Amino acid sequence: MRGESGVVEGEQRLERCGREAVDLERHAHEITPRRRLCWPVPDPTARSLDPLYAAAMNGLSVALLRPLAELLGRLDADPRGFLGALEIDDATAPDAYVSGEQVDHLLEQLADRRGDPAFGLTLARAAAVRPLGLFGHMVWLSGTVRDALDRAVRFYSVVTRRATLALEDRGAITVLHQHRVPEVARGPILTEFLFASFALRARAATDGRFAVQAVRFAHRREPTPEHADVFRAPIAFAAGCDELELATAQLDLPLVSADPITSAALEARVASLTATGRTTFVDRVRRATAAHLAAPTLAAIGRELGISARTLRRQLEHERLTLRALVDELRRERADQLLAAGAPAKEIAFELGFSEPSAFSRAYKRWTGRAPKL
Repeated sequence: MRGESGVVEGEQRLERCGREAVDLERHAHEITPRRRLCWPVPDPTARSLDPLYAAAMNGLSVALLRPLAELLGRLDADPRGFLGALEIDDATAPDAYVSGEQVDHLLEQLADRRGDPAFGLTLARAAAVRPLGLFGHMVWLSGTVRDALDRAVRFYSVVTRRATLALEDRGAITVLHQHRVPEVARGPILTEFLFASFALRARAATDGRFAVQAVRFAHRREPTPEHADVFRAPIAFAAGCDELELATAQLDLPLVSADPITSAALEARVASLTATGRTTFVDRVRRATAAHLAAPTLAAIGRELGISARTLRRQLEHERLTLRALVDELRRERADQLLAAGAPAKEIAFELGFSEPSAFSRAYKRWTGRAPKL
């Protein structure tokens, strides 16, 4: 009976955690508190002009930004305004990525208005109340500190593509590294937020037994009393790297929040997101391109997807694809459908954007090695 009760309890907790994570990711923008700090209204032409939007392939995921917006709401910022400034709305998929530089800029503006030089740590303290989104639930329901870090390292791309995490065993010391993608900017607020969140949550989840040995940041700044209070360890800035040291023995500390069954189930969900991320993006591009076969341009398809032409080009390059290759594939598929339906060459050429039937015939032969059967 006790075993059956445990299974039921685990299933209920999984459902609750999953529901909470989905709610945070999808509906944080619906919160409208009494008093909010405002965000700048986005320029509708900015996507084609502002280079901050060009980093989407190396940016932050909407699955992170929605719960981050809810977190900002606890600090008297407007979560809906934050998402709106990033042009994230109800239709934006959780696996979409937006410019990390744009997010950095918005957070820096808020930090300046608040007069908070340690805003990344302020965010981390607010986030210590509960895990941030599906990724956070998966990590902090793990059995030990080691399990939590292993999951964070393996699935970090779910929240960001502009950096990776690595865990290095140096014997008595283990180092958590954050490696930045070359030539991709990363602001100090979210860098400090990452390490501060880990330090605070690990300390709380081990009843105060977890301790950081040292912290090093690549960015330059003067340490504040908040840094000393959060990390309780030596801190170095302008160190040329972002890394956190801990005693290797600390990896085996059990977490009081542990629910390995639920965490494993959440891991399966997160793994499915990472496995289907590429397919989801390519499928969205294919659908948008299919609607513009008569006049396919990066600008037109980008508008359909809600991103700039430059961002679309870079994301396609990241997937080792080109717009021309996608257009040719879709035109060939549509041509076969129209040919099977008995459509005349002139009609097919017009629908697919060719100037005349002979141009369509030459293209079809290039695609298939044979002339179309008209």
